Amino acid sequence: MTTRTPTPRIQNIPWSPAEEAAYRVLVEHTGGTETTGPCPRCNSPERDCETGTEMRRALRDATRARSNQTPNR
Repeated sequence: MTTRTPTPRIQNIPWSPAEEAAYRVLVEHTGGTETTGPCPRCNSPERDCETGTEMRRALRDATRARSNQTPNR
């Protein structure tokens, strides 16, 4: 007899509205839009600019907030 190994369960957890908003703002800042170019500092080997750093923190905080609300299974 062979023993079955448990298959990992992959769960797609949708982003919260706060995460989506934070991500969109960060992408527009680092990648630019049709009307504005990308942030030259965030797209260089240097450290991110202050605005980019704040946007990354906002996305991280929004993700943590969602993670804290998701029940552990």
